[in-house]
Amino acid sequence: MKNIIFFIAISTFLNFTIYSQKIVEPFEFQFENKTLRGLIEKPKNKKSKAIVVIIPGYGKTNFVAGNWFAKLRDNFVNMGLTVVFWDKIGCGKSEGEFNAQQPVENSAEEAFTAIKKIKELNITGSDKIGLWGLSRAGWICPLINEKIPIDFWISVSGTDDKENFGYLLKSNLIIAGKSEKEATKLYDSWMLGHKIFTTNGSYRDYVKATKPLSKDKLAKKLFGFKKVYIITKKGRNNYLKNQKLYTSRGYFDTESGLWVYLNNFDKVLNKINAPVLALFGRQDSQVDWRKTKKLYEKTIGKNANSDLTTKVFDNCNHSLQKCKTCGYQEDLSSLNWAACDGYYTTMENWLRHQKIIE
Repeated sequence: MKNIIFFIAISTFLNFTIYSQKIVEPFEFQFENKTLRGLIEKPKNKKSKAIVVIIPGYGKTNFVAGNWFAKLRDNFVNMGLTVVFWDKIGCGKSEGEFNAQQPVENSAEEAFTAIKKIKELNITGSDKIGLWGLSRAGWICPLINEKIPIDFWISVSGTDDKENFGYLLKSNLIIAGKSEKEATKLYDSWMLGHKIFTTNGSYRDYVKATKPLSKDKLAKKLFGFKKVYIITKKGRNNYLKNQKLYTSRGYFDTESGLWVYLNNFDKVLNKINAPVLALFGRQDSQVDWRKTKKLYEKTIGKNANSDLTTKVFDNCNHSLQKCKTCGYQEDLSSLNWAACDGYYTTMENWLRHQKIIE
């Protein structure tokens, strides 16, 4: 999406850029001996009463050069909020080497360090700081709150406590043409293999369990499953190496074998004493939003010191965009990558109701 605001002038002396509707300043901070770089965007003609920090989902970022979330950022600025964001380690102009497996705890520490820098800079509105987070940020934002209590949180397609690849697998196999019965068979194969893997099961049992996935052409096309239904010494060595690495990093649900990203996640959510707006796409094929919604309702929703509002958007995907198939690889260019109807107005009305904006 192209930024609709027009460039007016650059002041090299003051080191900020003035646009027709907002002022853009560079933002950087030190984390683990690396400089992470992003931007601060704030209203030009009004005093900001709060700051919203953007916490992205899984994968690399290209916020600055790629102008990511441009329309979201512009909407927040037009509402009277200051927006702060930066590229992850090893992305954009941020130093270091990107780690796709960065633990969520470390991501939370990174964001906490950024927020401390925001407060040090004494940016207008920094006495009230909230978070907007997508997907994986559903784990990160509550952890940030443990380090520094937040003033509000907008959760988009948030997660429950467990690994969600099985849901993504089954949902997208069905979207791509598998019947419910066929997709369930492949899902069960993955679930059994995952449980064997995470509970220190043998390579031979894992190969046997995942044979249906390894031989299915669509599963291989969509998710890159390799031919692992033949026992080999090299395969066994790789399996044991990865198993040791994987199982040493986290907690696992004894019933399903699923990786629990945050142990006692319900207790972490119960510590949020701020208003929360949880938004979901009904056709989300990546995260089981129904489980997350129930988890939020029994934790945040029961907290007398919080205020939970949820909304589910029809015909919308994981990123709260309009979609046709809503598969995770769908090309949405024919729909102009448009946001769900009412997405921005829902956030604005909620922020106004919470007296965060006027």
